[in-house]
Amino acid sequence: MKIDVNAFEINDYLGHDFECDCQKHHVTNLSTVQIKDNVKEDIVRFLDKNQYKVIYLIEDENTKKAYGKELETYFNEKGIQTDSVVLKGEVVPNEKTVFDILLGMKQKYDYILGIGSGTLNDLSKFISKKVGLDYGIVATAPSMDGFASVGAALITDDLKTTYDCHVPTAIFGDLEVLRNAPIDMIKAGLGDIIGKYNCLVDWKIAHIINDEYYCKTIVDMVYKSIKEVVENADGVLTRDKKAIQAITEALVETGMAMGFVGNSRPASGSEHHVSHYWEMKFLFEHRPPVFHGTKVGLATPGVIALWYKLVNEDIDFDQCRQKVKQFDEKKWETLVTEKFEGAAEGVLALEKKAGKNNIEEALKRIDTISEKWSEIQDVIRKDLPEPDYVVNILKSVEAPYRPEQVGIDDVMTKDSLILAKEVRVRYGLLQLLWDLGLLEEYSDVFVEYYKEN
Repeated sequence: MKIDVNAFEINDYLGHDFECDCQKHHVTNLSTVQIKDNVKEDIVRFLDKNQYKVIYLIEDENTKKAYGKELETYFNEKGIQTDSVVLKGEVVPNEKTVFDILLGMKQKYDYILGIGSGTLNDLSKFISKKVGLDYGIVATAPSMDGFASVGAALITDDLKTTYDCHVPTAIFGDLEVLRNAPIDMIKAGLGDIIGKYNCLVDWKIAHIINDEYYCKTIVDMVYKSIKEVVENADGVLTRDKKAIQAITEALVETGMAMGFVGNSRPASGSEHHVSHYWEMKFLFEHRPPVFHGTKVGLATPGVIALWYKLVNEDIDFDQCRQKVKQFDEKKWETLVTEKFEGAAEGVLALEKKAGKNNIEEALKRIDTISEKWSEIQDVIRKDLPEPDYVVNILKSVEAPYRPEQVGIDDVMTKDSLILAKEVRVRYGLLQLLWDLGLLEEYSDVFVEYYKEN
């Protein structure tokens, strides 16, 4: 069976092994997705069908109030036994929180059910993998795209790290609960989807330069999700159920796309790496976090603006080769140690393993970039919207579109462009700019873009 992106609805992707033109078989262990009214009845049917009688619920104070308490009462009425851990305060997905969840386990369980969104989903995924149980997630806000992905993003040793885990076997979302989520979380979900405009170009450019695996079918699947969200964006501020359903299903589908590929390529690029850097800096400074999707959304027009500047450059590739040969590793290590603070050791170890800044490899990439420059230019001009297009979408839902609106100053904005590529081994705009010796220069352009737009 082949994926028919134009005809498929969300559940058409489940329970099949897809042959693809990319020569891979795409398959997901996700068996059930229900985004609808009165979904608790569907949850109980799912649990009964799979003979899950003893459930461990992972929630926080907010999600327990939003839906967890109601679900727990309903489960118990239906003969399903539950224990729950209710995480207190602002939940940070770090070692202490993982320990608190494990400590809350009182008996042998059949299934783990997370009740929440980003952080709670990641924690449920990670815990379920470690204890050898399947898990499901009951979304209480359409705020991020990790529901159906294989990765769990945790903070260990102060470094944002994605661990390979497994997808949930079921995803549920009650539309009434979702539409009553904090409006900033709904806007964050839209922002996360908007970021796909750039990450798909990052992926295609990596395919051209590094011959990285690339699947057009999966790319088309994600573009369809973006289109549906953008077409319904005018319903966000009124909490229209059609808009909420479009965002939630798009977030699930892009997570499924990551599962089909086996990594986050279809949904995460340079815009996400900038967001990850900002998140880490907020953590270091003990500042309240900003929703992941909010940061992704506002990073996206700035990153796209840099692509459009680059596409019009008259690049002297010989000069690029000379610049990369002048790379000062000691100076770079000093900068990493200063800016990444407690996470610096992990960043340095990542580079030692990955060799992103290896001069000889960079020179080989420059040769390829030079040879294929016209092809790269065509992709940028054809596949990327103008930055103003993205800004106008964000403005239409009253979402942040400048870093200063969420407390990110010019220094952090500049640093994020220079250093964000160090948090992931992933080729995209930021590594390309480093290869060409333009990263420092473009970090100033990045700051100025937000001042002028």
